[in-house]
Amino acid sequence: MKTSSLHRQLIPTMLFLATLSLTGCDKPADENDEFRIDSLTMDNYPAVDGSTSTEPLQVLIACKLLGVGYSWTNNPFWLEYPYQIVPDSDLKPDIGRYIFEHIVHSGTHSSFVNLIEKNTDLILVARTASADEIHLADSLGVTLVEIPVAVDAFIFLVNKNNPVNALTTKQIQDIYTCTVTNWSQVGGTDNKINPYQRNRNSGSLELMESLVMKGLTMPELPDMMVLTMMGLVNQIERDEYGIGYSVNYYTQYMIRSNGIKLISVDGVYPIRSTVKNKVYKYTANVYAVIRADLDQSTNAYKLFELLQADAGQAVVNESGYIPYN
Repeated sequence: MKTSSLHRQLIPTMLFLATLSLTGCDKPADENDEFRIDSLTMDNYPAVDGSTSTEPLQVLIACKLLGVGYSWTNNPFWLEYPYQIVPDSDLKPDIGRYIFEHIVHSGTHSSFVNLIEKNTDLILVARTASADEIHLADSLGVTLVEIPVAVDAFIFLVNKNNPVNALTTKQIQDIYTCTVTNWSQVGGTDNKINPYQRNRNSGSLELMESLVMKGLTMPELPDMMVLTMMGLVNQIERDEYGIGYSVNYYTQYMIRSNGIKLISVDGVYPIRSTVKNKVYKYTANVYAVIRADLDQSTNAYKLFELLQADAGQAVVNESGYIPYN
């Protein structure tokens, strides 16, 4: 059985009903939309999972396929992120409740494990499989198929009161190898830099190592380690001298914090146009992933193909992500 994320376990169904009354930008279901799978229902909806940052996209996909509208809603009591896409349950409360309770992402690493161990059939993740995940797949005779469906940016964030607005790749590397330890060395105030990190196999740490560090070793700093994306943002909000990394979609759509700011890297700020045109250096694909032996007649496989088609790419765009195609 698929692992549920902790925040869904702690929130009762009554909170779902209360959430629907909060403000948001409603999007109606379109029965003529080409984004559909014939005969798909709640009873045969594919088992899905993924990264924390891709959960709104997955919920939007379910709303489209099951024929309900949705809204972006602010719920400050949400444990993983305050802004989420919520299905409109006014006309179809059973479907709304199904989506709220079953379209749940357990995080990048856990979703890969669930897919490899055949507890889920399709995942949306912000990176490719890590070495640990590939090793697990190999040990179980599983081959993964990873197809990019969206584009995101890997970004760096600091406290809003930090006067530093730009860093070079070399400066970031020096900060995270502890070669540079004071903000005054990179144009800031005379204060110690607190370089926050994510845990092993987290999506953002894997991206940091593959995109930015490129073989450089980041020292283990237990006091700087945070276990969740929200935890990292919270640390930067509180720490005027902290720096951290994340994916752009999560910070801009799901967090929307006034206590942090993104910084430019190598002279380029990560906005939609610079990411889409690959002017911003650190772009990161979002992948739909299945097992190679997945039956092509299943709804999971049909969804995998649909996300690559024009209709699927339109839904990716509607979610706020940059379409891959």
